[in-house]
Amino acid sequence: MKLDDIDIKILEAMQDNAALSVAEVAEKVGLTASPCWRRIRNLETAGVIRKRMAILDNRKVALDFEATVMVKIASPSRENHAFFMEKVQVIPEIVEALTLSGDYDYLLRVMTPD
Repeated sequence: MKLDDIDIKILEAMQDNAALSVAEVAEKVGLTASPCWRRIRNLETAGVIRKRMAILDNRKVALDFEATVMVKIASPSRENHAFFMEKVQVIPEIVEALTLSGDYDYLLRVMTPD
C-alpha cells in the first residue's frame, strides 16, 4: 500500500492519541468524517494499523522496577526459538522480547512491582 500525505497525517494523529474519534482525526487532517473513516479502515485492512493500544504510566500501575535481561540459549534453532518465544509470551512481566544477533540471542524487557 502506498501512503499519501493524508494517510501519513492520519497515522501521526492516531499514534499521538489512539483514543481520538474519527471526527477528531478528520478535523486534524482536513477531511470530513466519512472519507477519513474509509482511509482508517483501508489502513487497518492493509495491516498498516495492526492494533490500537494505550500506553500506561508504569508507576501508577505499580510497575516501578524495570530490568533488561540478555539471554543466550544453548542451541539456537528454529524449534528452540519457537519454544522460547512461546514460553516468554505467557509471562506477563516480560513486556518485550527482541531477537538479537551476536553473543546473546534475546533481549527481554521485564517490568515488575519493586
